Amino acid sequence: MSTDPAPDPFPRSRSRPDGAVIGIDFGGTKTEVALADPDGTPVRRIRFATRPEQGPDRVLARAGAAVRELAEYARSGLGLPVVAHAAVSPGVVRPDRILLTPNLPGWENLALADRLALELGVDGVAVANDVRAGPLAELRRGALRGADPGVYLSLGTGVAAALTVGGRVLDGAHRAAGEIAYLDPGRPSGAPVATFADGHAPLEELVGGKALAERSAAELGEALTADRLFTSPDPAARRIAREVLDTLATAVANIAVLLDPERVVVGGGMMAAGAVILPALSERLDRAVPFPPTVLPARFTADASLHGAITLALDHRCVPAGR
Repeated sequence: MSTDPAPDPFPRSRSRPDGAVIGIDFGGTKTEVALADPDGTPVRRIRFATRPEQGPDRVLARAGAAVRELAEYARSGLGLPVVAHAAVSPGVVRPDRILLTPNLPGWENLALADRLALELGVDGVAVANDVRAGPLAELRRGALRGADPGVYLSLGTGVAAALTVGGRVLDGAHRAAGEIAYLDPGRPSGAPVATFADGHAPLEELVGGKALAERSAAELGEALTADRLFTSPDPAARRIAREVLDTLATAVANIAVLLDPERVVVGGGMMAAGAVILPALSERLDRAVPFPPTVLPARFTADASLHGAITLALDHRCVPAGR
């Protein structure tokens, strides 16, 4: 068995040629492909339903067609070659497989970088986990720029985090750093909590967007988004909101005590309720953490993973060889 370390999915580029890049954001529901100019600004996008039940081959073929269409536009419309490609996906992305991605059946045995390079006819494609690519965009071009260390918190259907140190996103020994969905928040009663080994993600099942919709449907008779739940005047909704925010803030405070970050940046779909979430986090951090970090909204609150894929491509761009 090889003992060589896994390649860093977030290396810094050594060259910055004048050319466009293409980023691909694979998701369980939709896939989006974007063409960006040399500064990383998206200029054209193509979005399609992932339809993961059709298997990875069909998804990659549709992505390849979108990439070729955007590359042709880059040449004819912008007068630029495409000099780098990158893709992000849910799960723990390894060279030969993707772990912990139940919403993309068949991807567990997919060597994503190799398959995409073959599909696109290019020398290489940079790949990474979607949530950890989002903070790369914040680190290079957003709210984490200049913070060392920094923490990125993604609040959406699920929850995840990332740590940035020395201009890099920490990947972890198994490429699973930041999977805070599996944190054990404990129970006041001391009752055991169902964990990863039981097929559960304890923190996510209490504070994730999907969990909020399910709980509000069960207790209030209507599935509410975080925005509606956290701003509702209904006493029962306010009680749920307090419990959720308390659990989330406690988890973030514990992370901050361990890591001593300079800044905590929050993104994801639940940031529609940012006016409620950010003050709740700041208040708990101020009380619980000896050196509380600053809490800020992410710059890329929408399409964070796609911007991460674009930034990953920017970091990998190099002069194309005969292409």
